[in-house]
Amino acid sequence: MILTYLLVLILNYKNKKDLEVAVNLLIIMKKLGILLILVGVVFFSFPKISELFLLSKNQGIVDDVSSHELAKNANLGEKNFDQSKVKPIDINGAILNAKNADMSKVVGQLTIPSINKNIAIFDGLENNNLMFGACTMKPNQRMGLGNYAIAGHYMKNEKLLFGGLMNVRIGDKVKLTNKKNIYEYTVFKTLKVKNDRLDLIQDSMTSQADGKAVVSLMSCYYDDSNYRYFVFGKFDKLYPYSADQMLKGIHD
Repeated sequence: MILTYLLVLILNYKNKKDLEVAVNLLIIMKKLGILLILVGVVFFSFPKISELFLLSKNQGIVDDVSSHELAKNANLGEKNFDQSKVKPIDINGAILNAKNADMSKVVGQLTIPSINKNIAIFDGLENNNLMFGACTMKPNQRMGLGNYAIAGHYMKNEKLLFGGLMNVRIGDKVKLTNKKNIYEYTVFKTLKVKNDRLDLIQDSMTSQADGKAVVSLMSCYYDDSNYRYFVFGKFDKLYPYSADQMLKGIHD
């Protein structure tokens, strides 16, 4: 409507001043149109940009952290394990909250070669940390002992966080490391359960693994937030850490 009016004004101008005003307004409207298009492109692209940012961040968190720092992080600071305070992930807030992830709570690394998974492990259930890795679910957990329970967000993008967890199959390998040793587990069970099954993160789960230590990986079920999905692994072997061994089977 306004554009039509300006075009009519330009075509039927009475003096030079009217023409200049109309032309200037037309130029301004053109610039505003371009700006609105750019804003729209950014708005619709932001989730994808956030996903790419998360992917690069997830895989690089533990690269420059030493075994000494990981051990120190495991023994210092207050940790939260209240599952009721965990909120659904806001993919659009990933970039904005990047600096809020608490790197002093990074205690290890998790890889699952069969689904090309490589993410950091944080100690305690903090919302910002859950955006950049998986988090331990109980205090004083130790790799290779009891039930090492880890929670992560389900993601439609299988490359992110615990996206793809439901593709893990019995017999697949799960590796944990504190950069001193690698703790290798073999998946023996997967399970969809109601969200109140806290017994599955307790050390009593070792009774289902011939008394051996267990790793329990948990995420929300993809189509119902009232359910959880678990992958359980039985401890197989321990060997000295090397980046090559930890990332064996993982590709970019």
